[in-house]
Amino acid sequence: MWAMSDVAFVCKAPHKVCCDGYMSPVGACKAVMTSRTRSILVATLSILWLAYLWWGHVGDAGAAVWLASGLAIAAAVAAAVVPAARARLHASIAGALMLVLGAFAFTRVIGRWPFAWDAMPDARYAAFIATTGVVVGLGLVRGAFWARWAAMAFAASSMLGGGLNSIHMRHLRDEAAWLAAIGVIGGATILSQLVRAEVHAAFARGTQHAVWGSRDRVIRTARWAAIANFAAAPMLLLYALGQPVAPSTIASALILAPILGLGAALVVMRRTAGVAVLALGGVALVAHTAATAEYVMAGSLPIVGYYAAFWLPAALLGMIAGVLALARARRPSHGSSSSSRNESSPRIISQ
Repeated sequence: MWAMSDVAFVCKAPHKVCCDGYMSPVGACKAVMTSRTRSILVATLSILWLAYLWWGHVGDAGAAVWLASGLAIAAAVAAAVVPAARARLHASIAGALMLVLGAFAFTRVIGRWPFAWDAMPDARYAAFIATTGVVVGLGLVRGAFWARWAAMAFAASSMLGGGLNSIHMRHLRDEAAWLAAIGVIGGATILSQLVRAEVHAAFARGTQHAVWGSRDRVIRTARWAAIANFAAAPMLLLYALGQPVAPSTIASALILAPILGLGAALVVMRRTAGVAVLALGGVALVAHTAATAEYVMAGSLPIVGYYAAFWLPAALLGMIAGVLALARARRPSHGSSSSSRNESSPRIISQ
């Protein structure tokens, strides 16, 4: 599915500079340097963070923690040293991390979870994560457009979840703290690879994909809404299957999860219905969050806050995307000025 083995920016502008082994305009060179700096920063902070957790507690880590830590550090370092023009290799690093995640999740499915802290408290949720990791990982390796969106959503979710857990466990230096840190490191590495301009160009083949790079307000909002809802849907499943602190909202979580996933997928496919689904799903998600906070026991309210950090941004972005798309659709189309205005705003979504 890849159009070429390696992707570099090709520009016919008269003034070019050589940047990281290929010819590109000055702006592209700046983007490459920013991407490399980001990857180096992720690798450096990853090493320092795990070194801090290990210091004086090396003997407390089991073999599985050492393996997971080694793979996370190796991926972060590889991401920093691979030449920027090797877009396919950068995407494959992210894909490899997704496959590793799928493999670890599968051990929970078969009852062989190797860590002391059970980060996946339900085997059904673990099966979902294992399947997602393998499918998305293979999609990244093959250059599938949808896989980049799904992986970025998962990476952002992993960073947020791992970060919140790390803050909660900031005084601990055991396997739970290590796994939380590894989640942040893995998510940051995946995200740093997939937001690269070269990787974006490699995945955006054809007009139907390239349109998502537009700065149009509706396009940007729909893009972020889809990614946020891709991230929120698994957290609804985790809540319902593994941590239902308000049992009366289990059903709504299980109903909303596939709806949000479907809406995000439709947006990626450039279908108008996707924005409508995310907008209506956003309203329902706000109601679900409020009901969960209302019915939960006081002592478990912080857990609701943890999940709300995923749910509410997705709900808000979905509703904003719906309002903006509706305003765009209701804009008068008669007259020459309106026609020129519509032509200047790219069509994001097909019917």
